[in-house]
Amino acid sequence: MHLTVPDAGLGELLASQSLLLQIWPDAAREVMMLLHVLQTSMPSLAEALAVGLIVLAVPAARSVVVLRHGRATLTAVGRRDDGSEVAAPLACLSEITYLEVRAVGVDGCPAPQATH
Repeated sequence: MHLTVPDAGLGELLASQSLLLQIWPDAAREVMMLLHVLQTSMPSLAEALAVGLIVLAVPAARSVVVLRHGRATLTAVGRRDDGSEVAAPLACLSEITYLEVRAVGVDGCPAPQATH
C-alpha cells in the first residue's frame, strides 16, 4: 500500500516520530502503528484490513475512507494504480492500491495545521 500526503506540513508530521510524540504524547504509537500497517501491507487496502490491526470506519464522502487503529484515525482518498479515485471504496477495497492522506487525528482531534 502506498501513501501520499499532498499537504507538506502533514507529510512532515507523519514522517517524524518526534513530532508525533510532541503532538500526541500518549497516542503517537497508535498513529505510528496505523501508518506502519498501511505502508507494509501489499497490494491493496483489502490486504491492510485483513491484518486486523486497523478497521474501516464509515466513509465520510464519496471516494473517502476513514481508517482507525485504537484512538488514531486516518482520512484518505482511495486511488487505483493509475491515480483514479475509487468512487465506492466499501465495494471495491481490492482496487485501492494507494491512499492520498487528507487528515490524521487522535480521539477526534485532528493534527494541527502547518504554519509554513
